[in-house]
Amino acid sequence: MIISTQFDRCSICLEPKPLTSEHIIPESIGGTLSAELQCVDCNSNLGSELVSQAKQDPVLRLAIWSLRNKLPELYLSMEQGQRYYAKDVSGKEVPVKLKVGRFETEPHKREDGSLILDTKKGEKNMRQQLAKEGLTSNEIERSIQQLREAPENTQIRLSSERVAIKWGVESFFPTLEKPEMDPRLVALVAYNYLCLLLGKDIFNDWFDFLRRFILSGVQNDRLTIETFSSRKYTCFHRLYPEFSHSGTKISLELFGWLVYIIQIKDLIIRAPNAVYIEDLKNKRFLLAESIEQAKRGEFHSNRHIPYDTNEA
Repeated sequence: MIISTQFDRCSICLEPKPLTSEHIIPESIGGTLSAELQCVDCNSNLGSELVSQAKQDPVLRLAIWSLRNKLPELYLSMEQGQRYYAKDVSGKEVPVKLKVGRFETEPHKREDGSLILDTKKGEKNMRQQLAKEGLTSNEIERSIQQLREAPENTQIRLSSERVAIKWGVESFFPTLEKPEMDPRLVALVAYNYLCLLLGKDIFNDWFDFLRRFILSGVQNDRLTIETFSSRKYTCFHRLYPEFSHSGTKISLELFGWLVYIIQIKDLIIRAPNAVYIEDLKNKRFLLAESIEQAKRGEFHSNRHIPYDTNEA
């Protein structure tokens, strides 16, 4: 769902440009709520630099791996093209990628000189190699068919010079080689939500330091971001603010496991502590006007997040 903010300028660069929709929680990790917040340039630049990295966060990859049976579609979407390690029957690691719902072995050579190929892509390579050895088309087809019909972990002689082993792989696990989510992306999620809660008050000069941090990482002692882990994985994301006389705290919980606490010192706001939840299993978002209502399960599906006249 797209919320119309009625903004007359971009919430990031503050230029009076046409706006595009931006997901509050990145769509790549299951976010469905979006709003017209940013111009094309800011949306594109932040998307390629920050938002695109969300699904590569190793903690989130572990979360969706653990929830893959409960959230199969989101799992396949998040993990498309991502790298894994598997093990063959000898216990050796095999690098694979998840592509179109199946694990595909990445081509690589081992120390003994053997070439490891994915079964489907390997056939093309074997045809080329057998043709170079002088085999006829019929001979090549017979060798390939013999390999196809062979059970796993069986050695097949394709020619006088070439032997193939159809190995099975198992024990797949994400490689977790990418860095954790950039704090600027966490700040962007919190800022986008504040845009919905505060309306045009978000254009106040007081938020310039937050916009600078999102755009270029310029640090400011008014902003702190802490990371924690919870007790278990869940099929929900949750985002909610807590406004007090000393400042503003925004909590972002992803898959119920990864928790970010964004503290903005001296930001005093009169606004409801509206809770936004992504129900990942049912592909919908839920809104509650307060933390207390959320605890009681009192959600609504209005197109606009309710906010009063606020002062930043």
